[in-house]
Amino acid sequence: MGIKIIPYSENMIESVIDFNQRLAECGATDSFPESNIPTWLPKVADRKIYQECFLAVENNSIVRGGYILKHQDFFLKGSTYSFGVPQIPISEGLINNSYNIVAIQLLTDALKKKELLYGLGIGSYNAPIYHIHKALGFSSITVPFFFKVNKPFQFFRKISYLRNSFVYRLMLDFLAFTGIGILLINVFQYLVKKKHINKESISIELIQDFGEWSDKLWEECKNEFSIIAIRDSKTLNILYSKNKFIRMRISLGNQIIGWVVVLDTQMNNHKQFGNMRVGSIIDCLAKPDNESIVVACATDYLERRGVDILISNQSNHRWCSALKESGFINGPSNFIFTASKKLTELIKPIDTTIPNSHFNRGDADGPINL
Repeated sequence: MGIKIIPYSENMIESVIDFNQRLAECGATDSFPESNIPTWLPKVADRKIYQECFLAVENNSIVRGGYILKHQDFFLKGSTYSFGVPQIPISEGLINNSYNIVAIQLLTDALKKKELLYGLGIGSYNAPIYHIHKALGFSSITVPFFFKVNKPFQFFRKISYLRNSFVYRLMLDFLAFTGIGILLINVFQYLVKKKHINKESISIELIQDFGEWSDKLWEECKNEFSIIAIRDSKTLNILYSKNKFIRMRISLGNQIIGWVVVLDTQMNNHKQFGNMRVGSIIDCLAKPDNESIVVACATDYLERRGVDILISNQSNHRWCSALKESGFINGPSNFIFTASKKLTELIKPIDTTIPNSHFNRGDADGPINL
């Protein structure tokens, strides 16, 4: 089996379509993009943040797998480093054990292209992709997950993650229809909410893009973190250019103190959220000690829009505290951060570095599934 990893060119699109069809015919739900140009972050001119697509090809023509490599600059220890993120790794090993080795070949190829490699959002420590990362010497840590229920009745009736058996469905329906669960959630979230923000001097502005004001904020904040992806206006306007993103600028009096990017998404048979309407805090930045205000503003905005549940993944301890202060609950997380050997050496010890870093869904595959 002669497998080579090559750049995804236009003349390979038909082979990728054939690959996806083979997967679908065997019941696999995953697929690889049927365009050689990334739809999210194409490589344009001198952009420092972009994606490249690569294919695992047998006999120079048959696609057996592929992955996308995201390039992004990070600020670390006063210097800028280019990190890589391997995304959507997929192989024919999903349906044919003869090609299990392809997944390892894909990640090994990514390491050759980018020694400072990380993964973010791996769904489980039992997932095959996690075991591949581990076998190649990656270190790992879980990025915390937080949620806040806005509509308890809808939560109990639609949360697929919990409604995974007849008994659980019966219990959750009882809590919903009797009102007991609604009361419990409302009381619990009120009790865990540690801080009530005085919003009289706070203003929220919906924005179309990021300007010089966000560059000033970036310069003021970047040294507050052990690691943070470059979040200047140029990068933010590339990352969050699509209309689906809701971008907000937060001011205290006449001073801009932060920004936040959120989503309001109606789910459809989502494996965790079922058919709930999910509000998600995707990305954020704030002047030190103003994180709670930014989270409170984002929370208020999404609750007023009528979402059923609010969620966020944040690595930084200050942002985690800010979520708790707004009544968010720390739930089970499947958002795993992994770091290659070279990156681990640069950021060790990982257990103390990551809680002081700034990672969230904006640093992963993008807000996929959200």
